[in-house]
Amino acid sequence: MSESSITVTVDSKLAPAFAAVGAGIGLVVALLVGPVVSWLLDRIDTAPAPLRLIDQLPLIWSAPLLTIAGAVVGWIVFSIWNDEVGRVVIDPQAVRVESGDSAAVFGREEIAEIFLDKDELVLVDGDSMELSRTASDNSLAGRLSEALNGFGYPWVGAQDPREGDFCDWVDRSPDLAEPVHQLLRARSRALADNRTGEAQARRDELAARGVVVRLRDKRQQYRLR
Repeated sequence: MSESSITVTVDSKLAPAFAAVGAGIGLVVALLVGPVVSWLLDRIDTAPAPLRLIDQLPLIWSAPLLTIAGAVVGWIVFSIWNDEVGRVVIDPQAVRVESGDSAAVFGREEIAEIFLDKDELVLVDGDSMELSRTASDNSLAGRLSEALNGFGYPWVGAQDPREGDFCDWVDRSPDLAEPVHQLLRARSRALADNRTGEAQARRDELAARGVVVRLRDKRQQYRLR
């Protein structure tokens, strides 16, 4: 990418906020664990072993320990979110999309539309086929809009302009040919087993047949080119 580029990603300044929230939750847990254990022992004559173990510690020890643990958990949650969202690097010639361990570059001439579909960033070509669909976050819409419009890319907003064209996949329905159903079945099994590479391969095969797919509430949806 050129030096005159803009990177859009999760604001790193949010990391301390996540840690602070986690620390606060840890402190609250330290203060409440004693009363909770007592209530459980009175009601059902037992309590989970981790709670009983914490309750045996003096508050002067449990409070700082759980506060620190909560801060660490909050930082980890931010790191996981940051990794899932990835980042988008934009310059006058291309858009680079990084998500997890993968990265791809799309030239300006390839891209006809860019938009957020809920928490996914989607790039579409001139034939209305998806070039890329990766995890993102709706909170980045404003920054993506500013950066992409600033470089003259076709940003179309925070909703898929073809939202009404998507249908829930129903296996063996007459709306699709059997080879397409076979690919959708294979992709469904791959997604269920967390075989992301195979799921992406089936997605590419479907795209070659003019079928665009996405997930909604763990259900596959599709639209035709």
